[in-house]
Amino acid sequence: MTVTAAPRVVRRAPARVLAALLAALLVQAAAAAGTAQAHSAFVGAQPAPGTRLEVAPGRVVLTFTEPVNRSLSRAEVVSADGSPVGRVAQGAEARRLLLRPGTELPTGPYRVRWHTVSTEDGHALEGSFAFGVRAAAVGGAQALEESPLARSGWLRVLLRGGLYATLVLLTGAVLVPELIRGPRASWLALGGAEATAPDSEAVVRRERRTVENTAWCALLLAIATILAETSDAAGSLSLTALADYLTTSTAGVARIVLVAALGVSAIAGAHRRRVSAAAVVLALGVIALSGHAGSAVPRTPTVLNDWLHLVAGGVWLGGISMLVLAWWPRLRRGPASLRDAVATEVLPPFGRVALPAFCLVTATGLVNLVVQLGHVDALWRTGYGQVLLVKIALVGVIASFSAVHAFRLRPAIIATTTSARAARHHWGLLRSEPLVGLTVVGVVALLVAFPLPPRQLGDADEAVASQRACDPCPLPAPAAGELAVADHAGPLVVAGWVRRRAGATSGTIRVYDQTTTPARAGIEVVGFRGRGCGMGCWRFDGRARPEISVRIRARGRSWSTVLPATWEPGGAQSGRRLLERAQATMRRLDSVRQVEDVTSGPGTGARTTYRLRAPDRFAFRTDRGVQTVVIGTRQWLRTRATPWRRSPYGSGIPFSLRQWFRWTVYAPHVRLLGRRTVGRARFAELALMDPATPAWIRLTIDEAIGRVVSERMVSQKHFTRSRYSGFDRPVSVEAPPAG
Repeated sequence: MTVTAAPRVVRRAPARVLAALLAALLVQAAAAAGTAQAHSAFVGAQPAPGTRLEVAPGRVVLTFTEPVNRSLSRAEVVSADGSPVGRVAQGAEARRLLLRPGTELPTGPYRVRWHTVSTEDGHALEGSFAFGVRAAAVGGAQALEESPLARSGWLRVLLRGGLYATLVLLTGAVLVPELIRGPRASWLALGGAEATAPDSEAVVRRERRTVENTAWCALLLAIATILAETSDAAGSLSLTALADYLTTSTAGVARIVLVAALGVSAIAGAHRRRVSAAAVVLALGVIALSGHAGSAVPRTPTVLNDWLHLVAGGVWLGGISMLVLAWWPRLRRGPASLRDAVATEVLPPFGRVALPAFCLVTATGLVNLVVQLGHVDALWRTGYGQVLLVKIALVGVIASFSAVHAFRLRPAIIATTTSARAARHHWGLLRSEPLVGLTVVGVVALLVAFPLPPRQLGDADEAVASQRACDPCPLPAPAAGELAVADHAGPLVVAGWVRRRAGATSGTIRVYDQTTTPARAGIEVVGFRGRGCGMGCWRFDGRARPEISVRIRARGRSWSTVLPATWEPGGAQSGRRLLERAQATMRRLDSVRQVEDVTSGPGTGARTTYRLRAPDRFAFRTDRGVQTVVIGTRQWLRTRATPWRRSPYGSGIPFSLRQWFRWTVYAPHVRLLGRRTVGRARFAELALMDPATPAWIRLTIDEAIGRVVSERMVSQKHFTRSRYSGFDRPVSVEAPPAG
C-alpha cells in the first residue's frame, strides 16, 4: 500500500496556550515554593509528653497546627496495659482536643491515643504520647503514625491507583481531541483512502467505547475510594459518618463534586465530548483541592499548580495510552504499511500537543517537589522523598522512550529510510510507555496516602519551637533492649536512644540545650539514613556500626561527637551487679585521688584535683588557684589573692567518703557496653541513664579489683570527665595553719 499524506488541520493554539500557562506558572512558582504547609499536625499537649506528674491532671489538652474536624477527631486515655481509663469526657475546640477524666487518675503510667481528620485535605492522622502520675512515663514520650499503609492503607492506595489510572486514560481520551481538531471523526483515524478502511473504522469505535467504559469505571472507583477514606477517617460507613466526612469541610465537599463531575462525564460519554472534557478537568481540579496541595498556604497557587500538573499529565500519558489501546491490536496483525501510515499521520500531530504537555508536567512537578519537601535533602532522607524519587525516575524513563521514538526513529520511518527492525523498536517503545505510566500512577497513589509530607512535618516542628520552653523538659526512658547514651557537642547535649537488630542499627538522636530544652539544631548522623522527628530530633537507621558519629549545626557553628552503639544483649542485670559491687568497693577505700575536668561549653573548661581520705577528709585544688580542705564539718578555703579562711561545711552534716561515690541513684537504666583487655587488666564499661535528673554517666571499671578508674557524666550545664588513681595509697589531708 502506498502511503499518501492527506491534508490535515492541526490546531496550534493549544500549544501556545500551554506555553502561556507555563510562563504564568513560573511567575507564581517563587511564591508557592517559599510557602509553608498547613495541616493538622500534632504540636504538643498538657501534660507534656513524657512528663511525670505528682498530681493527677484535671484535663488533658492536645494542640494541633490547624483546626481539626470536630465530629471525626477523637482521643482517649489508656493505662499501661492498654485498657481505657474509666469515664473520660471528650471535647474539641478549634485546634485542640480536650479530655476530662471523670475521676482522679490513680498512680501509674498512662498513654493518650489520638486520631484526627484534617479540615483542609481530609487526611486522617494518628499518634500517641505517654505521661505518668507519680510514676515514670512508659513507652517513650510520643509516637506518630507516618506510614501510608497504616490502617488498611494498602486498600486506599489500590483504589486511588485505579481511580488515577482511569482518570489519566479518560483525560487523554476526551482532551486530546479538543487540542487536535481536524475534519476527521477522530484524531486517531487515518485520512485519505485510509479513512474508510476497516482498521481506521475499528479504531474510531474502540475510542468511543473506551471513553464510555473508562468514565463509568472512574465514577465507580471514585465512590469506592471515598467510602474507604470515610471508613478510615470516621471508623464506620454509617450515614452519620458519611455526612460528617463529606459535608463538614472543604475536602469533603470536594469529594462530592468529584463524584458529580465524573457522573456528568459518564453520562455525556463520547457523544458530548466537550461536556465530558469539561467535567474531567473539573474532576482533576477537585482532586488537587482535596489532596496535599489543598493544605498549603497560600492554597490557591499551589492547588492551581497541582491542577495543571494533573491535566498536563493526563494529556501526555493519557494520549499515549489511547494511541496504544486504539491502534496496537490492529497494528500487531496488520501490514508494515499500516504502521507507517499511523506513524506518518497520527503520531506527529499528537507530538505537537504532547511535548508542551510534558514541559508543563516537568515544571509543575518541580514546584510540587519544593512545596512538599521543603529541603532538597528530604528527597533521599525521608520515605516520602524516596518514593518521589522513584516517580521522577519512572517519568524519566517514559520521557527517554518518547524522545527516542519521536525524534530518532519516527523521522526515519516517515522518510521511508528505516529498517523493519527499527520500526519494531519504535512501536515497542511506544507500547511500553503506558505500562511504565501505570507504575507512575501507582507511585502517585502511594504519595497521596502519606499522612504528612516532609514539609508539613517541618511546620509542626516550627509550631513546637514557638511554644514556651519547658525547664527541664521530660526525657523519654529507654525501652527494653534500647541503649540511652549521651555526650556533648560544644555547649549542647547530644543524646541517643539506640536500637539494634540483625545487621542494622537505628534509633533517635535528640539535641538539648543546657536546660534540657530541645535545641534548634541541624543534625546529621554520618553514614545513616535519617529524617526529622521534631525540633532537635533526628531518627536514623542503617547498617550496624560500633559507633555513631553525629554532627551538629547550631548558632552559626558546627560541632561533632561520637556515641557508642554496641552493648551486650541481656547485660542489664550483670551490669547492675557490677555497678553495685564497684560502688561498694569505692566506698570501702581508705584513700583515693581524683582528677576532674569540667566544662559547660567552649572556653569554660576547668580542672580540679582531689585528695580523699576516709572516713571524713578531702582536699582539692583547681587550675585557677582555688584550694579547699574539708574535715568533717569544718572547711578551709583560699585563693591566690586571699589567705585561708575557715567556714562550716555544707549544712552541718559531716563529709563522708562513703557518700562521695553515688552512682546507683543515677542508674534506673544500666547497659553493659562491653569489655576490653589492656595488658593483664580487664575493664568493663557501663552506661547509666537517669531521665529524672537528667544525667547520663559512663563508667570504666577494673573488673579484677572492682574499682572505677574513669567516669564521664553529662548533665544539666555540666559535662565532666574524672580519672581515679592512688587507691589506698597514703595521702595527707590536714587542717591548714591559721590564716
